[in-house]
Amino acid sequence: MASAADTTHETIEVPANAHADKGPLNVDPQMVAWTWVTFAIVAFVLYKIAWKPILAALDAREERIRSSLDDARRAREEIENIEETCNALKLEAANESKEIVAKARAAATEAASHVEARASEKIAIMYENAERDIDAMTNKVVADMRKDQADIIVNLASQLVASNLDTDSNRSLTDKLLQEL
Repeated sequence: MASAADTTHETIEVPANAHADKGPLNVDPQMVAWTWVTFAIVAFVLYKIAWKPILAALDAREERIRSSLDDARRAREEIENIEETCNALKLEAANESKEIVAKARAAATEAASHVEARASEKIAIMYENAERDIDAMTNKVVADMRKDQADIIVNLASQLVASNLDTDSNRSLTDKLLQEL
């Protein structure tokens, strides 16, 4: 029996002219037909098994990208609208604050004018009251002085009448009484 080593080393003999007529330009039609059949089978299998899912995945990815781009565009437009609204609100707030400040200034000026007018009125009233008080005091002092003068004159007259002196003694007595006053 032949050993395992003997069976593995058998050589196949190829006729010497088998490759001689096959060059790169000599194509075996049977081999071309089998190549096309194999290619068609592989293409059909790939089409059924791989191409449809790959194309479907590519189409889905393309749709997601398109949707993401649309979302990004809408988000950008929305952000621009929000920025425009924000700028409009800032401008409106600035205008309102200017109006509030202007109204506050006008109110402060009006209040100051009102306070000044009331102060002027109070000063005028106090001045009139002071003048009245001064006039009343002056009148009282004048009346008191007149009363005192009258008393003095009556007193002098009674003393003059009582003493019935001559003109020189009347004059000296009058001078003496005037010096006492």
